[in-house]
Amino acid sequence: MKRETRLQLVTKLAGGLALAMALSMATIAAASAADVDEGSTTLYTLSNSATGNDVLAVTERHGQASVVVSYPTGQKGTGAGLGSQGAIALVEGGSRLIAVNAGSNSVSAFAIGDMGRLKLINSAPSGGLNPISVTARERLVYVLNAGDNTVSGLRLGEDGLSPIAGSTTALSAGAKAPVQVSFTPDGESLIVAEKVSNTIDVLAVGDDGGLGSPHTTISTGATPFGFDFDSGGHLVISDAVGGAPGASALTSYRVHESGALSPISFVPDLQTAACWVVVDRRGGHAFTTNTGSGTVSSYDIARAGALTLHASVAAVTGGHPIDEALGTNGRELFVLDAGGRILSSAVLASGDLGPVSVATTGLPSSVTGLAANFDRE
Repeated sequence: MKRETRLQLVTKLAGGLALAMALSMATIAAASAADVDEGSTTLYTLSNSATGNDVLAVTERHGQASVVVSYPTGQKGTGAGLGSQGAIALVEGGSRLIAVNAGSNSVSAFAIGDMGRLKLINSAPSGGLNPISVTARERLVYVLNAGDNTVSGLRLGEDGLSPIAGSTTALSAGAKAPVQVSFTPDGESLIVAEKVSNTIDVLAVGDDGGLGSPHTTISTGATPFGFDFDSGGHLVISDAVGGAPGASALTSYRVHESGALSPISFVPDLQTAACWVVVDRRGGHAFTTNTGSGTVSSYDIARAGALTLHASVAAVTGGHPIDEALGTNGRELFVLDAGGRILSSAVLASGDLGPVSVATTGLPSSVTGLAANFDRE
C-alpha cells in the first residue's frame, strides 16, 4: 500500500472534520426546527385612550406581516402610560384575558378564541380608584388600585367578572406609588411593589377570596418596580434607583409562608431605570428593560435564587422601553416602547438575545401593558 504523506493525512482529517461539523450543524438545525411549534403569537397591549380603551391585538404568523386589531372594552383609559407592570393579564391556559380601565375604575374580561381573537364578556368595578395592574389565577382575579392604595378581588365565571364582597384591602400605611400586583406561584399570596415608599407588601389569599393584612418589607434596592418569579418561586424584582444613571439593579428574595421576604442577592446591571422584569423559568434567565438606557439586561438565576449578571446590554432597543413579555415557551422576548413600537428578539438557550427586529409600529403614545399568547395550530 502506498504510504500517505503527512500533508495527505492532514488534508483527509480536515475533510472528515468538516463533514462531521456539517452533519452536526444540520442535525442541530433540524432539531431546532422541530423544536419550534407551528402556530402564531398574539401580543396584547392597551390603547389606554381617555375616549375609549381598547385591547390592541398584534398577531405574528410564520413571519408574515403583523396586523393590529382593536377590541373595545367599552370603558375608558387615562390617555397616558400607567407606569405599571401587569395592565393586562392572561388566565392560565390562555382562554381569558383581563384588562384594566384606569379611567373608568373598572376591569374587563375577554374570551380568547382561535388565532388570538377576542370577545368581550363583561366589565366590572375594580373596587377602588385608578386600577393599573391585574393578576389572575384560575377563577380568582385581583386588581391593584393606585389611586387609593388598595387591592380588590373578583371572581371570573362563565358570565365574566364579579366583585368579591369584602375583599378590598388597603396596602400598608406607608405604601406610596404601587406599581404591580401578582400572585405568588403557589397562589397562596399576593405581592405588591411600591416604588416611592421603597416597600414590598405580601398579602395572604384566603379560601373565600379575602385578603390578609399586608406584611411589609423594606426593599433592598431603591425604587422597586416590576417583578416576576423563578422556577423555585423566588421573587425577582427590579430596582430603578430613582432613575440614577448607571445605578439600576435586580434583587432576588425568598418568600416565606409568614409573608416575610429575605434578600438573596442584589446585582447591579450598570444601566439606568431598570423597570420591567420577566423570567424565563425553563431556562433560568431574567430580563429587565432599562427605560433610561434604551436597553435590555439579562441575568442568570441559580437554583437557590441567586442572580448573576449575564449581560449588562443584552439588547439595544433605543427609545424608552416600557414593558416586556415572553412568548413561544420563553423562546422570544417582546418589548413595548413609548414610541408605539413592539420589538422582538429570540431568546437563546444560553440566555443571550438574538438581533432585535420590529414586530409592529404606529401604536398610540398612550399604549400600556404587554402580554403574549401562543396559539398552536
